[in-house]
Amino acid sequence: MEKVLIVGAGALGQVFGAWLAAGGARVSYLVRPGREGWEGASLYRLRRGRAPVAERVTPYEVRSEPPRERWDMVWLCVDSPALRGDWTGALRAVTGEATVVTIGQDPGDLRTLAGVWPREQIVQVAPTVLAYQAPLEREVPAPGVAYWVPPGTATGVTGARAPRVVAALRAGGVRARRVTRAGAGELTAARMIPYIAALESSGWRLPASGPRLRGAAAAVREAVAVVCAQHGLRAPVLVPSWAVGLALRVLPRLLPFDLRRYLETHFTKVGAQTRLMLDGWIAEGAARALPVGRLSAVRDSLPA
Repeated sequence: MEKVLIVGAGALGQVFGAWLAAGGARVSYLVRPGREGWEGASLYRLRRGRAPVAERVTPYEVRSEPPRERWDMVWLCVDSPALRGDWTGALRAVTGEATVVTIGQDPGDLRTLAGVWPREQIVQVAPTVLAYQAPLEREVPAPGVAYWVPPGTATGVTGARAPRVVAALRAGGVRARRVTRAGAGELTAARMIPYIAALESSGWRLPASGPRLRGAAAAVREAVAVVCAQHGLRAPVLVPSWAVGLALRVLPRLLPFDLRRYLETHFTKVGAQTRLMLDGWIAEGAARALPVGRLSAVRDSLPA
């Protein structure tokens, strides 16, 4: 039986914990002081046009101090700014050779964690699941965590120990695949975050205005160029701003949850991460003499 420690009992931490437990892992949680009494929560897998499927995440153990024992995997289900904290050193001291899994997609996350753990122990996961504290409206019968996995998607896993993580996810019924190309998760973030920033600066109106979307599209091109330069990747074909605008008009009618409220609730909560990512691309691009003017404009449009 795999022994898994999940750092953070937010929406994604609960969903991944439930999946890993469904695959046979013994899942414990490391939480903030004061949450030691947490006993789990209800999960709801959303389905369009049908009632949500009720599930349950039940932790084996909940601690507020890093427990010193042998762990097979440690999942860091916190946002990118939190990874810069001193607590990672204390965690490293008690987790030994455990596989360290991070779900953050900031360009500096891997570099930050590699200063704490050996790089070969670190695995990056690019989640495709959208999860949030529910209800936003009336989509679930009682408070809990609602989540939706877009049809046809698979969770990407990168790193030397990726096969072990892929196997653990698949055992829990999750579609997961190993990604051997470095920078894949960062590339996904570069294609999305400038648009998220444009929506935030427009007050989360769907869709944002044409000029904002065109500015975000230009910022995406700059961010993608930075990531490609970092990892030696070929520039991918990008979605034009008009197609993004069309998607933002159509998707609210197709999804089993309120898209605007989800975006506002989730990305307001992790607003510091959005800013950290933009700042990282701007700094890296400037250091490589790449254009970052559009990225800077998008960053400057955000509230302080």
